[in-house]
Amino acid sequence: MLKDYRDWLESELKLLGNASHHAYSFGQANMAKRALERLDEELARTLYVPLDRAQARRVLTAIEALGQQATNVPPELDELREAVKTALAETNYAGSGEPP
Repeated sequence: MLKDYRDWLESELKLLGNASHHAYSFGQANMAKRALERLDEELARTLYVPLDRAQARRVLTAIEALGQQATNVPPELDELREAVKTALAETNYAGSGEPP
């Protein structure tokens, strides 16, 4: 999905670059260029794992079950649990229009 978005931004940049004699096109091309740079920065430091909501809820449930069974859960699993919880809350909020 992010690769598709990046490819789209690149195509927009090329398209707008061809019409750069218009001030509006020049501004749009600059915005597309900045968006590509920010996306590249984000992709360079962040790993995205595509999970649908059902998969994410199952992963969260499994991690929470591990936490209840074990006395010593690695901190990395706690971080993953929090990240999945936050992502689910944010997607639920975005779809519902209500605060998380």
